[in-house]
Amino acid sequence: MRLSRSPFLNGSCYVAAFLGLDHVSFIDAYQGLAITPWSPGQGLTLAVVLLGGAVYAPFVLAAPALAGLIFRGGSVPFAIHLLEGLLIGGSCLAIGLTVRHRNLLDFRLPALNDVLVLMLSALAVAAVAASSYVGLLGVLGYLEGRQLLAAFLRFLVGDLIGMLVVSPLLLMAVSRPRRPAITWESLLQGAAIVLALLAIFALPHARAYQLFYLLFVPLLWCTLRSGLFGAAVALSVIQVGLVIALQLWPGTDLELFSIQMLMISLAATGLVFGSLVAEQQATATRLRYQQLALNRALRLRSMGEVATTIAHEVNQPITSIKTFAGIAREAVAAGRLAAAGEAIGKIRSECDRASSIISGTRGLLRRQALHPRPVAPEEILGEIRDLLLDRLAAAEIDLRVRVHPGAESMVGDPVQLQQALYNVIDNSVDAIAATGKPGVISVDVAATGAAGIEIAVRDNGPGFPEHIMDLAPIPLLTSKPEGTGIGLSIARSVAEAHGGGIAVASDEAGTIVKLRFRKEGSRS
Repeated sequence: MRLSRSPFLNGSCYVAAFLGLDHVSFIDAYQGLAITPWSPGQGLTLAVVLLGGAVYAPFVLAAPALAGLIFRGGSVPFAIHLLEGLLIGGSCLAIGLTVRHRNLLDFRLPALNDVLVLMLSALAVAAVAASSYVGLLGVLGYLEGRQLLAAFLRFLVGDLIGMLVVSPLLLMAVSRPRRPAITWESLLQGAAIVLALLAIFALPHARAYQLFYLLFVPLLWCTLRSGLFGAAVALSVIQVGLVIALQLWPGTDLELFSIQMLMISLAATGLVFGSLVAEQQATATRLRYQQLALNRALRLRSMGEVATTIAHEVNQPITSIKTFAGIAREAVAAGRLAAAGEAIGKIRSECDRASSIISGTRGLLRRQALHPRPVAPEEILGEIRDLLLDRLAAAEIDLRVRVHPGAESMVGDPVQLQQALYNVIDNSVDAIAATGKPGVISVDVAATGAAGIEIAVRDNGPGFPEHIMDLAPIPLLTSKPEGTGIGLSIARSVAEAHGGGIAVASDEAGTIVKLRFRKEGSRS
């Protein structure tokens, strides 16, 4: 999900979405006022303020007022509806802008601290909005006595639920490029939520036993498998399911309040556990990346040592070639063709010796144990996306991954495959970032026949200069002044070790690097 660059278009879409959410959630309203058990519009508002800032203030203030005029026109006078916008929208603006300007929150919610900041912000918004709006109604005589406390609690809890369910989901949908795909497991998780709701509401006498805790089972399942985003999606599905169930099997106000407390408990549990799972996954990814970096450094060190050996060993045949070349030149000048021919023969012999030294060293460099196992290219690309997430966001690069049917799995060394693909995508990121403009990197994984897989990485960077592309067959290819070109060389070695190869094409529209692998790995 990406926001438009036009604040007016974004703001208009926000107002339309707010009105839609307010309409569908206007159920069991307290005395026909803007006090409902669930307020998803307030969650949408908090996310918009956090993401967009003060530029959306007019829309944030107008949306609640328009909703009041359109859907609750006769409940209170026109002026009260206008004040709804100032009080309800203004509470989101005040808290949201404070959090945004002080950089208290990473919108991707990568850590528990960010989730806690968002939850406290939601609580503060709900408290300010509830106290100001209910207080206004009390001062004007629309609420009195015990009604004030009942209205305050319902408003506070309803807004808090809406923000805890909707705001995290929207923040991650906009800020996180990678999201879990719909799989058979996710469908089973959805079915588990439906079964839990049916057990709670539809079974005879089930509601008397308060079986609401059954909803924790599918929630924790989604959380442990998909992290924070999975928890946020599960919470939204559970909340919609609860609203539908309450319409089909209505209950008492006491039961409604119990369900509200249940939803807050579910939201707090899902978000906290989801953030802990996400932190654990991120830590594991960082450790794996550090291991890859260490392996790469060790390889470079070994290559440096081998390069010194090459320089020493090859220096001898080169010196001999120079000597025999001088002898041949003198022999030709003196007319001693037999001696010249003998010298040329020795030059050829020394060239063969130098070639054998280089070939042997190349074989040493490429002799690396493979540990093949079934791997999913999409999972490897997802881990690479996580590693490059900050750089992609900073350079405004959209990394798009598409796995075509038939290419969902292959057999290979996951560490080497990740290293090869990381090098290629990292080169594309550098190329686009150097232009200072937003860009797109597309990764297409497709089957090539029954036994092959091709992973094509395309970018819209400046491409390689033509004079460099003329040298593309050489082992080390780079257009960066500080680059060594070893990234593509490693990628090619990995592809060849897995029974494939590499192809590079480039022009002013960008570069495409195609890595070909055998599905079952190398047969060598």
